[in-house]
Parts: sequence; structure tokens; C-alpha cells
Amino acid sequence: MQYRTVSFYDEFKCIGGACEDSCCDNWEIDLDDGSLKLYMSQKGEFGKRLKKCTRVKDKQFILNGVRCPFHNDDDLCDIFIEMGEEALCQTCTNFPRHIEEFDDLKEVSLTMSCPEASRIMLSKKDKMTFICKEGNDRDYGLKEIKAVSRFAFWKRGHENKLDKPLFDKLYEARELIYDMLQDRTKPVPLRAVRILSFAKELQDCVDEVGERQYGSSKAYSEIDDIIERYRGKASYDGKDKCIDRDDDKSIDDNGDKCIDNNKEDDYATDSEYHNTRVDNFVSQILNMYDGLENIKPEWKDILSLGKQHLKSESCRRDVTEFLENYKDKEYEFEHILVYYIFNYFLGASYDHDILTKVKFAVISYLVILQLDVARWISQNKNFLYDDQVTVAHAYSKEVEHSYNNYESLQLVLSAHPILTVDNIINRLKGGLL
Repeated sequence: MQYRTVSFYDEFKCIGGACEDSCCDNWEIDLDDGSLKLYMSQKGEFGKRLKKCTRVKDKQFILNGVRCPFHNDDDLCDIFIEMGEEALCQTCTNFPRHIEEFDDLKEVSLTMSCPEASRIMLSKKDKMTFICKEGNDRDYGLKEIKAVSRFAFWKRGHENKLDKPLFDKLYEARELIYDMLQDRTKPVPLRAVRILSFAKELQDCVDEVGERQYGSSKAYSEIDDIIERYRGKASYDGKDKCIDRDDDKSIDDNGDKCIDNNKEDDYATDSEYHNTRVDNFVSQILNMYDGLENIKPEWKDILSLGKQHLKSESCRRDVTEFLENYKDKEYEFEHILVYYIFNYFLGASYDHDILTKVKFAVISYLVILQLDVARWISQNKNFLYDDQVTVAHAYSKEVEHSYNNYESLQLVLSAHPILTVDNIINRLKGGLL
């Protein structure tokens, strides 16, 4: 089996009780069949406790409020103490690792829902790189796992099966996306515009192929042309008339005004456009997160602060000023985008939904940025590395730590009428560049 991981993967070590959060609280702990069988076979007092605290039909522990019933007052695990590390279930053994499996390849990342993993990733100034080599689950700190079920029920009803020819094309496309996102000659919003445009063309190609031709390498031949076209040009043309920073002010095909990147005080002009069109768009995005299950208590306060800031008359200027002050750390947002692409993009080789995967990465970046700015303002324009870790970690825990939240968000990103590619691109160009 081949394993691909981020280059700093081996730097991670759980810091246990020193961690400001707990992976044993605020989420349902799903039990794999092997661990469930082991727990139900235990004798004595601890065996009785295991049976009492387990919902066998649902394959879950029964939480004590929001806390795992085996998470003791010393922030240690009673199962680990009583039965040893090998007895930990797959969920507890693998966290904070995110695993995607594609035939003979497993991709393993460190999720930002763990504060320590977030700290490691966000501290890196160099571009994120990946390592692929032969190994086994034990080499990567994993319990034996099975492929994750992927079924985009809102997209198409088809058998959940790896489309290997599409996987091969998307693997190459993802390498190009990394290059786009890590092009540090361009601002991050522009990089996000580029990958959205690219993903839209890839999705259109796959949609034209249709279900009956899934799995045919010849059916996806047009993807090669799209990849080569995007690889070969430094900037976009055609429909996007205001991509480059040295372009004149223009109007895009939807009639929306694009900012004049030559004009330093452009954010001071047409305030009604910026405040109403841009900030309302971001407000609607933040409102989507209100309907999700609350995983981390602090998340509600972080989200509320972001929504409140959008009502401020200075919101647009605050974003501009924050980006200017934070440009030396722009690599943090680059890493966040690359992280979400690495974790989820190739999943489209199962459900054929490329565009939603890229939307998820870009919207995650937009939301984290807005929450960063709100926190910066609330702290008298002070924003430290630990603040970025706090926001990125809380966001990840909310959307990645809950299967229901993740699936709900994917459905919204796929179907919500305001989240068209044109709308997102216009906000990136009109509100952030």
C-alpha cells in the first residue's frame, strides 16, 4: 500500500492534558466492528461499565453530557488504562488523522480540528509539500481501517465506486491546483479565483460525460486539454475580464463592477456596492453555519463576532487593512486552502462532484478570513499566531468533526442559489483584491 502524507506529518505528537481542547468531548464516538466486539466481550466490573455505556445498535458510546464516558477527571482514557493502547477504537486511535483511500493508495493528513495539528501546519512558512511511500497502517499511527463511504446523495444516484480513470485525471489536476494556490506572486484571493474557474471547467466536462460513460478513460480526454490550457497561461482571459491586478476597471459578464486595481482608494468609492453586495453575501454564508450542530462551545461566540462585524460601516476597510497588515503571513491562508484541497478534492473520483470540493475549500478560506478580521478588530487590531490557530481549529472542528455537519454543508454548497461560481468569484475580485 502506498501512503501519501504532508511532509510535516511525523512532527505531530499528542500533547494530552496540556491541550486546550479535548478530542474526547463534544462529538459522537463511532465504534468499528472489531472494537465493539472486543468491548462487549469484556468481563468483570469494567466489562459491565462498557456494556452500560455503549449503544450497541448505533455502534456508539453513550455520552455523559458532551463527554466520552471513559474520559476521566484527570483527562485520561479509562479504556487505555484498563485495556491498553491496542484496545482503543479506530476513531480514537486515528484522530487527528484524516484518511482517504483510493485502491492501493491511502492519503493521510493531520486535521485542523486538533489545535496541535493546526499549530504545526500554520507555523510553516514554506510551501506545503507531500511525501508518498510504501508502508502500513501502523507506520502512520493508524488502526486498520476500511474505505470511507462517499455518496453525494444530492448530486446523482449511482453506485459508490472509485472511478479510476477520473481519479488519474483529477490527481494531475490537483497538482496543478497546488501550483495555482502556491503561486506567491499573486494574492491569495486571486489564487482562489483561479482554482474555482478551473474546477468549473472540470465539472462541466464530467457532467457532459454523464453516468453511462463513467469509468471510461476516453470519456475524460477533454480534461487533458483543460489542464494544459490552465497550466500554459499566466492569467485568465475570456469571460474573466478583471483578473489581473494591473487591469483597468471593467464590468464582468454579469454586469457586476470589478474594482480598479490601479486605484489605491478604490475601497473608498461606491461604498453602497461594497457594503451591500459584498458584505451581505458574506453574511449569508455565515448564516449557513448557524444551522449546523454546535460541536465546540466557543464556536458560537467566534461566529457571532464575525456576523456582528459585518454590520459595521468600516467592515470593508477593516478587511483591506487586515490583509495589508497580514500580508507577511499570507502563507497561512495558502496552507488552509491547500489543506482542504488535499483532504477532499480526490473524493470527486467517487461522487463526480469536483466543484463542491473546491467551493468548500474557498468558502472555508473566506469564512476563516472574516472571522479573523472580526477577532482582530475586537482585540484593538491585535492578531497573533495563536488567534489564527484558535479560529482555524474551531472552524475545522465544526465542519470536519461532525459527519452530519460536513454532509449538510456539502449539500448547501452544491445547491444554494447564491453560491454560484460567478457570485463567489465576483466577491473575491470585488471585495478582497
